[in-house]
Amino acid sequence: MTPSDMRPIPHHFSAVAAGYNDLRTLDPEPVDLLVRSLVGLSVASMADVGCGTGRYMVELLRRLGHKPFVHFVDCNQDMLAQLRLDLDPLDLPGFDILHSPAERLPLPDGSLDCMLTFNAIHHFDLLGFFREAARTLRPGGLLFVYTRFPDQNERGIWGQYFPSFTAKEKRLYHEEHLIGAIGSARNLVVRELTHFSFGRAATLDHLVHRARNKHYSTFCFYEPDELERAIEGFEANLKETFGAFVTLEWEDENVMITVERV
Repeated sequence: MTPSDMRPIPHHFSAVAAGYNDLRTLDPEPVDLLVRSLVGLSVASMADVGCGTGRYMVELLRRLGHKPFVHFVDCNQDMLAQLRLDLDPLDLPGFDILHSPAERLPLPDGSLDCMLTFNAIHHFDLLGFFREAARTLRPGGLLFVYTRFPDQNERGIWGQYFPSFTAKEKRLYHEEHLIGAIGSARNLVVRELTHFSFGRAATLDHLVHRARNKHYSTFCFYEPDELERAIEGFEANLKETFGAFVTLEWEDENVMITVERV
């Protein structure tokens, strides 16, 4: 994707920051995996890179038996401002909020026990990010990358029924590309790939509402008139496939890659 293709992205996240948590779904299953992976480990310092409003890290912190120091890192000031509002009532013992790209983390070498990135890796330069992960994680530290592959994107309701959705979304990394980039970073080793499948249900009106409010940044690659035409096509495709069902059901897929700094 060229720099000109990426121009709408910062504006998109600034525009959706205030309502982002309401637009997006938070799945408990990957958080369950994190809790199981971290139990019994000495985790004093963590980073959430590309944190946005910090939804998954906040959920993880609610469920961990101890509260490590957390660095919340994102390159969008408006998402970080919303994160700060959401964190204030939680009374976390220690955290900071860092305005920074994923490829130049303002953190010391070997300072992290754990790093997470949720639904954000497709916004990063892979080699730059994984070099920073290897630099900032201590030996034995863990990196968790939660994302979806292009084929998973194609099988979801948006990929199947929303006109041009998969053609517009060219940022997602294929499995072999991601694994290869991790392998090219010094001292990072893939330990596990965990695939998730989530049953979803929503009304057509709710799905249209999410598209109009651009709950996926993919929608910012449509021109306004083009997006409205695509929404009309989406409605027509769903009605043709699902008929008069009040609630539509489908499955979404994601993957968690567990990486160790050796």
